[in-house]
Amino acid sequence: MHDKKRNQRRKNMIAVTIILVVISILTLLLNTSLPGSQIVRDTVSNVEYYVIKAPLSYVHNVFKEYNDLKKVYRENQRLKRSLDNYARELARNNVLEEELKQLKEITGTSSLTTEYKVKYTSVIQRDAENWSSQITINIGANSDVKVGMAVMTSKGIIGTVTKTTAISSTVTLLTSEYNPRQLPVMIKSDDKIYYGLLNSYNVKEKAYKITMLSTVDTIKAGAICTTSGLGGEGKAPKGILVGTVTGFSSGDNASGKIATVKPSADFDSLNYVAVVQRSK
Repeated sequence: MHDKKRNQRRKNMIAVTIILVVISILTLLLNTSLPGSQIVRDTVSNVEYYVIKAPLSYVHNVFKEYNDLKKVYRENQRLKRSLDNYARELARNNVLEEELKQLKEITGTSSLTTEYKVKYTSVIQRDAENWSSQITINIGANSDVKVGMAVMTSKGIIGTVTKTTAISSTVTLLTSEYNPRQLPVMIKSDDKIYYGLLNSYNVKEKAYKITMLSTVDTIKAGAICTTSGLGGEGKAPKGILVGTVTGFSSGDNASGKIATVKPSADFDSLNYVAVVQRSK
């Protein structure tokens, strides 16, 4: 029994010695310029590449492709859910449109305050001096654009038309400190609707100031502010996003109650906008 263990240890020592000798010889050949050393170096490099590096690189690529496939699969699943939701909402929207049409026929109503059409256009002028006050768009009276119409982006309302020519219009932004028009808005908070007027913009806070018309004690932060549609014919229709409430102050008897609203639109990037034409 002991002889077998000694023989096994002896074999292990011989194997380790042989390996060390081979490594020493290869190291010596690789660092000398003896005849044939270049062949040995090339052979060792090829063995290193094909036996070690190439298989490791292959395994790495396999795992990378597997992870990419997992990401694609998850994205496809997400898109499939979105398409399912879209199809469901489209079907529901069609049903609601048909019901709305029938209700209009019954009541003799031609249009609602939430109905409007848009004309898409681009910004052709924005001066540095009036950067926060005005923009010029490339449609005007020839496209049935009129003073008082709302102008919006995909993120919400940005201003109103204050001047038109045949082929262009001037839009006064809601961020202007000298906005001549008050925008009727409404705020939904705790399932209640409160009405007010957007009549100023605070440059330091980068927020609208809404003078509340409804009797209200407080409005929670995060409440959604939209246009109310109470500005009259040709003005902003109901339901265009204005922003979210970030603060509320009771003020005094003179100033009244003021809601602070963060704009939903990005006023630093106004390239393409839409003029809102309220349905008659």
